[in-house]
Amino acid sequence: MLTAQHGWPFISRRGHMLLEGDAPFRFISFNLPSLLLLGDRPNIKGKVPPDPFEQHDALLSIAHLGGRVTRTYTLGIGENYHITGLGTFDEGCFVAMDHALALARNVRVRLIIPFINNHWGDDKGGKIDASIATHGSYALLAAMRGKKPSQFWTDRQLSDDFRNIITYVLNRVNTVNGIRYGDDPTVLAWQLGNELGGWNGADPPSQWTLAMTSHIRSLAPNTLVADGSIGGLKSKDHLCAKTLSSAQGPDLFTNHYYHGVDDVSRLAEDAEHIARKHGKAFFVGEFGFSTPEVYGMIYENMIRNTLVSGSLMWSLRFHSISGGFYVHSEQCGKFWSYHNPGFSTGNHGFGSEEAQVVPQTRHYAYAIQGIDPRLVPHPVPHPPPQLLPDIAPNWIRFRGSVSAASYMIWRGSGNSHANILWEPQPVGTNIMDNKCSGSTIWQDHSARPGVPYFYAVQAVGVGGAMSARSEPVGPVWAKNTT
Repeated sequence: MLTAQHGWPFISRRGHMLLEGDAPFRFISFNLPSLLLLGDRPNIKGKVPPDPFEQHDALLSIAHLGGRVTRTYTLGIGENYHITGLGTFDEGCFVAMDHALALARNVRVRLIIPFINNHWGDDKGGKIDASIATHGSYALLAAMRGKKPSQFWTDRQLSDDFRNIITYVLNRVNTVNGIRYGDDPTVLAWQLGNELGGWNGADPPSQWTLAMTSHIRSLAPNTLVADGSIGGLKSKDHLCAKTLSSAQGPDLFTNHYYHGVDDVSRLAEDAEHIARKHGKAFFVGEFGFSTPEVYGMIYENMIRNTLVSGSLMWSLRFHSISGGFYVHSEQCGKFWSYHNPGFSTGNHGFGSEEAQVVPQTRHYAYAIQGIDPRLVPHPVPHPPPQLLPDIAPNWIRFRGSVSAASYMIWRGSGNSHANILWEPQPVGTNIMDNKCSGSTIWQDHSARPGVPYFYAVQAVGVGGAMSARSEPVGPVWAKNTT
């Protein structure tokens, strides 16, 4: 068994199987594309590092949903992102990454972290759109040298630049827990990139993939390496055969699935080709944009097919420091990101199907581990909710609790903290915080102008378990609107 600091084993591979110690390691979970950089904060242009509260909410949500693994998005490139230039890096972005790794370790969730994103274009068109910086396109690294995107795979100088990025990342010592990234078993795999080559383009040359895989292993010898390409609609023809068959190649290969019921047969074919024929571990890196019925078919097939190590649905968003949740639109609002524990009311940003999809994914997350989901109680919401300090009776906002299905609002009166008539009464029940970040969550229409009030909030879980009440906030006064 490969152990690391503090006794948590690395995930290893034997043929197509992933192992935790000597036990098979399989997972069903969600992608967390905003864990390292957050692009959904209202009134903020571009992406910013999320707050540790938000990262903890995201990762504990994964754990509460039975997830053992999540996958981040790529590093950002450009001013105020992870990679700011040739050999220069943004410390603030990497401190946020430090928090993500430390928090993931604390809640026992493994991470798959891709380094770089595909370039969705060719060498034509002159100047590269700066907006792709938020997505970490390798074209931006080529542009720093005045070179074409296509040269990224073969130009020695560009290859050295990418090696230097890998070296910086894996040699970084986490400022939160003191663990060097390359020594941290929290990372299930370092992934070379996201959808490199795209759905229809050629995979990166085998020479490049093998060289970068070797470099990662030289700095993180106990950590698995995931290939950065995808199989597209036909993995047998699309994936680089030389890379796939090489014993020195990546440990894990993946594909992404966004084609509804057709994905069921394609998933089985990919597993046969990657896992059985070539003996590499296979996982579903992304899937979604369909119906709960299709997801159920896919999950059932995954459970039965031990050639599939795991899957990660696209995608989960989390509570905001400003109250409510972050939301993210896909396909022009046809689909929305999911939120724990899944809400049935279709507020803006919350698809009505998530009330089925999130519990469904939790069910299969335990089932793939051989655990009867019916025997796993729903967790107590944690941590307790926190009222924001600028509330008023008509402007109640709070930071939510992980796995809270609803909330109770409590009210008492008094003119100071030392003089609270704190025999609070519930004035709001079954309050849900499935609102966009920063929105008013609840209004106290029974509050009387001129009366000083204190408020507290309490979370209620799916199974009825309740958190502790928040600290009271007040005194605050209702406005006279007459």
